[in-house]
Amino acid sequence: MRYKAILFDLDNTLLNYSLSELKSMQGTVEAHGLVHRDTFSWDTFWTLFCQKNFAYWSDRRKSGYSIHEVLELSFRDTLQGLDWDHADSKPLAQLYWSTFCASCEFEAHAKEILTRLYGSYRLAIISNGIGEAQRSRLAAGGVIDLFDTLTVSDEVGYWKPEREIFDETLKRLQIRPAEALFIGDSLHDDYNGAINAGIDFCYYNRSGAQVDPDVRPKYIIDSLLHLDACLVD
Repeated sequence: MRYKAILFDLDNTLLNYSLSELKSMQGTVEAHGLVHRDTFSWDTFWTLFCQKNFAYWSDRRKSGYSIHEVLELSFRDTLQGLDWDHADSKPLAQLYWSTFCASCEFEAHAKEILTRLYGSYRLAIISNGIGEAQRSRLAAGGVIDLFDTLTVSDEVGYWKPEREIFDETLKRLQIRPAEALFIGDSLHDDYNGAINAGIDFCYYNRSGAQVDPDVRPKYIIDSLLHLDACLVD
């Protein structure tokens, strides 16, 4: 057996982040009563929130904002952009975060492939997310105990594609780079990070995007079920 460990990105590789985010926000605006306002439009609200949230999230390392501050500011700016009182920004942020942390929307076949790999390989997560959410969502999906370790950026202070977050995971697993395969959906964070760390990379091309010929992952799959073919000696 060539690989001793299989390392996974989490969001939009094992868990469908986009769907969890969408459903969590729909539940939040319903539970908080925003949907009952005469001027509420889901499309307008969601588009504006995504714009504000992306800006704050992208700037989080520079600004030093916690995830709770990012969300509260995102809701504040969204409510202000809709000409609504932004006093509800904090309770909305708290409600959304608790809802999101309790959500678990698997990518197709993710739970099946994890169960199949468990016991034959050491399993790990390398994520640019928030530890509280990543652990809670995996626990909600009943798979957290399948992993030997979770290396999450806000806990270790490194972010993909920085090599250090990969090195930390290899150190925890006590393996060499050649003994690991990393699977992820991002050619920027995941592919470049694996290359930096000297780890074989499997690109989970979930959207069927065209791959630049200069980008050469070890493997490319469009379904997690095809991961088995990458593990044949």
